[in-house]
Amino acid sequence: MFGWKRKTYRQILDGMANGVYLVDTDQKIRFWNRAAESLTGFKADEVIGSTIDGVDFKYEDETGNTIQSFEYPVALCFQEKKAVSKNFFIKTKDNVRIPVEENASPLFSNGKIKGVIATFRDVTRCIRSVESRLKSERKERLIPICGWCKKIRSDENYWEQLESYLTNEGFGVFTHGMCPSCADKIFEKKVYLESYQDICKSISASISLDEVLKLITTNVVKVMNVKASSLRLLNKETEQLELAAYYGLSERYANKGPVSYDASIDDARAGKTVSVYDIAEHTDSEYYKEATEEGISTILSIPLRFETEVIGVLRMYAAEPVKYTTEDLNFICAIAEQGAIAIVNARRFERAVSKEKEYLRVFEEVAKVVSSTLNLNEVLDAIVKKIPQVMGLKGSSLRLLNKENNQLELVAYYGLSEKYANKGPVSYDASIDNALAGKPVSEYDITEHKDSKYYNEALEEGIRSILSIPMFFQAEVTGVLRLYTTRPVKYKAEDLRFMEAIAEQTAIAIVNAKRFETEISKEKQYLSVFQEVTKAVSSTLMASEVLDMIVKKIPEVMNLKASTIRLLDHTGKKLKLAAAYGLSEKYLNRGPVDTEENIIEALNEKPVAIYDVTSDKKIQYQKEAAEEGIKSLLTLPVIARGKVLGILRLLTGEPRRFSRQEIDFAASLAEQCGTAIENATMYEKTKKNYDDIMRYMDGAVLEAE
Repeated sequence: MFGWKRKTYRQILDGMANGVYLVDTDQKIRFWNRAAESLTGFKADEVIGSTIDGVDFKYEDETGNTIQSFEYPVALCFQEKKAVSKNFFIKTKDNVRIPVEENASPLFSNGKIKGVIATFRDVTRCIRSVESRLKSERKERLIPICGWCKKIRSDENYWEQLESYLTNEGFGVFTHGMCPSCADKIFEKKVYLESYQDICKSISASISLDEVLKLITTNVVKVMNVKASSLRLLNKETEQLELAAYYGLSERYANKGPVSYDASIDDARAGKTVSVYDIAEHTDSEYYKEATEEGISTILSIPLRFETEVIGVLRMYAAEPVKYTTEDLNFICAIAEQGAIAIVNARRFERAVSKEKEYLRVFEEVAKVVSSTLNLNEVLDAIVKKIPQVMGLKGSSLRLLNKENNQLELVAYYGLSEKYANKGPVSYDASIDNALAGKPVSEYDITEHKDSKYYNEALEEGIRSILSIPMFFQAEVTGVLRLYTTRPVKYKAEDLRFMEAIAEQTAIAIVNAKRFETEISKEKQYLSVFQEVTKAVSSTLMASEVLDMIVKKIPEVMNLKASTIRLLDHTGKKLKLAAAYGLSEKYLNRGPVDTEENIIEALNEKPVAIYDVTSDKKIQYQKEAAEEGIKSLLTLPVIARGKVLGILRLLTGEPRRFSRQEIDFAASLAEQCGTAIENATMYEKTKKNYDDIMRYMDGAVLEAE
């Protein structure tokens, strides 16, 4: 192939300083020069005939991961049919890791690729040369460094920490530790390091501010062998140093009175790390007497700093004048720095938790109201009051969507004047469109909508922004919860999640309350009809009157097409029509119904509901029912004193599945039918017996005469 056996060509390639090898279309190595042998340690007879991924030496990336064979320059060259160059590391036969640069070029014959020739070289010296040049250039540079804080001024005239500068310059990422000599020097006593580690460990493991502060004050006393220590935090509003923790002091001295913003804070802001205060030299100080009684001789104040801000003071109290060493002060300053970090982190956490707790409390309260009452007004009033209170808003309102007129109708509000709340109709607006488009909220800045319908009213009300949250129930928008502020507000993600959850609860409450009101209204109607029928049963002995009343009232209250009552004759086998309403004479006279399956089941004291009378096999006259416009049917037995007297039938003009409530109501009226019939029958029987007795008495008197 390509005449590689010619000695001239082979001698030229063997004499090259770079490693050279040839790979054929089967990706097998066909030539391996002396430089390749020298660089890898593998002889030609060890690799020739092997595939490129079958040789023992491997390619690795900068992190030491093995490069896959399909990423080799030769493989990429076959694939892309063009020259490929890559830098990587190879592992030699002696397991030495060498950085190399490899170039692979395709060999063509008659337009077809016949193989790939690759060259590779050791670039170790090149890398070292670049590194040496970079070091040399860096040595010649003048780098401005602060003699006090050791910050370095960058090329952008920005002062940054030494570690950040070196990292950006490519010296690696720095981690903070402590060398043994510094540990011995700064923490002469082993207890310094142990205490510092304990405090740091506690701070990282705890988010309770009280725990951390108590640990700091306790350890300061034990490690520094002083009388007592205290931590005071700066209240910027009152300019007071408020006591946060103390150890070794009497309660009387610790709470001796307010401590104002004092010289130690000024010293801290001036860059002074500590302030030593000798009681004997300050006889005119505010608490000189109390300090003397407490047995305090000197006070050492160390500022608590977070970034550039002084947030408080750590104080140590000694019974005798103390000469603090540099190591002592370094230790106590390190503790103060950790204390400042702990305080800021704990405050942030407490604020976040406090807000989350308040959100949870309000949500639970609203959920409790929703689950404990079906009074819609109570639920809505609770929601519109609670949200502004917990979120510090001006007010809120709830509007429900009336689909008939596309109006958002006001149902509850809080924090708004009656004039603004009832300013006029609010149409189906952009907030609903946004909701249907999947946008959870709509933020509305009044100043950007001067052409809005109620712009002037909003300005007079002192409203700056409006946030609209749609209320969904089963993917349907039922209304809008709106929040009003007196200034522009940037809501956080957790705020929006909270309000969306409240809006969802509100939607559920509204739907449940409406359903309850509908059910209650229906129950009231049912009760009214039942009372009317019961009154008629107890006030008349004419069964026909009661039955006529029932067949008329049931369609009215249950929204039916018609109803009928059929009673068994004296044989107990034939049904005769006793009362009917809403049906034509033609349908009523369609023929006997005694053999219909649904009627037979009803006479066996089993209510039967049929959804489609035109196709159900239990219906005998399907064609006639269709012509009459009947869709669904309910058949119930009429029973008195345990005896079936007939049936009550309810018929609808629309397909209907009867609810348990409807079946129970109809069954109670069927029972009243039975009672009316029983009363009338008893009356007729009693009257007949009375007439028979009177006729007998009349005959006896005549015979005696």
